[in-house]
Amino acid sequence: MRLSEELREGTADAHRGAERSEFVARFVRGGLDRELFSRHLLALHSVYAALEDALERLKADPRLGAFSIPQLWRRLALERDLDFLRGPRWRSEEPVPAAKAYADRLREIESAQPIRLISHSYVRYLGDLSGGQMLKGLAARQLDLNGDGLGFYEFPGIPEPGAFKAEYRRRLDDLDLADGEREAVVEEARTAFRLNAAIFDQLVNGPN
Repeated sequence: MRLSEELREGTADAHRGAERSEFVARFVRGGLDRELFSRHLLALHSVYAALEDALERLKADPRLGAFSIPQLWRRLALERDLDFLRGPRWRSEEPVPAAKAYADRLREIESAQPIRLISHSYVRYLGDLSGGQMLKGLAARQLDLNGDGLGFYEFPGIPEPGAFKAEYRRRLDDLDLADGEREAVVEEARTAFRLNAAIFDQLVNGPN
């Protein structure tokens, strides 16, 4: 089985679990407001900053370099959205603790087993290019946004997302993985979904 297929099948349950969260239910049912939406973006900023810093530092790595793709980077778009939605105060605000835990995990694996960063790239960016486009429309309608505040969901450097996703999966399938690394990449992708689900939970219910 190709790695891209194994990742899809191996994360199916975790993916469904995240989609059943109360946060996603509010997003889909029309229960979103600017406060909740912008706090979600604040949490994501911590995650993407850690992920993109790590991938940038490892861009010379013969395997990780294939996944250091600046067209995907979300941090600057998130910063523009947060400036619009929350004003300059967001830069001194703390995201939910689960976001910090997610960022800490990314820094941990960068040092201990950097190949696992590919799992987070796969979960985050391919999700943004797929279901994220539906979420953009939902947010625009519910929050009366038209451009400003929605940059997170826009990829001007990727005019054909379908072709890009196919190329991304090809890069996954071409990875030369040592014994145990394939399993680690799939396991870490499941971890990525769990970490994201923890953010969803804390956004709605507060820190545990």
